[in-house]
Amino acid sequence: AELAEMACSIAQRELARRGVRAADLADLVQEAQRTTFAFLSRNPPAPKDLCTFLKYRAWGVLSDHRKKMRASKLDYRDDLEPLLRERGGARHTPDAGASKEIAGALAECRRRLPAELASVLGLRYDAGLDGESMQRRLGVHRNTIHVRVFRALEKLRECMTVKGYGSEDLQ
Repeated sequence: AELAEMACSIAQRELARRGVRAADLADLVQEAQRTTFAFLSRNPPAPKDLCTFLKYRAWGVLSDHRKKMRASKLDYRDDLEPLLRERGGARHTPDAGASKEIAGALAECRRRLPAELASVLGLRYDAGLDGESMQRRLGVHRNTIHVRVFRALEKLRECMTVKGYGSEDLQ
């Protein structure tokens, strides 16, 4: 019973610290406990540091969960429409003031982005959400959001360069 409480406490703390959505937290804590007890029921050598062992178990469950989420290719673009209606349209778009030709090329490049990256760009630039709002909405760590925005912008730059547009055209 004491081990169960300790496993639950550590899993909750570690998963919450790593930015797990509140809706997923209880299920992941339960999964961390279940896998911990399944592992321990095989009578392996006792871990030297139980707290560290339980943290690693929670991280493993979180890693598996994130892999499943990526594999299911969640698309947050559906969340974008209500936000845009709520805000009265796009607050800022990267192609504002650009010629129709450049805007068309940029739109094509955005369509080619993976759903994960396109969603983050849409939430950041079209809906105008800040990092904290995006973190709450997507349920991922803020660093993950920054990395995704960086990667999406990098892919857009590459695509636009292939289409013959330089950074001076995109100002």
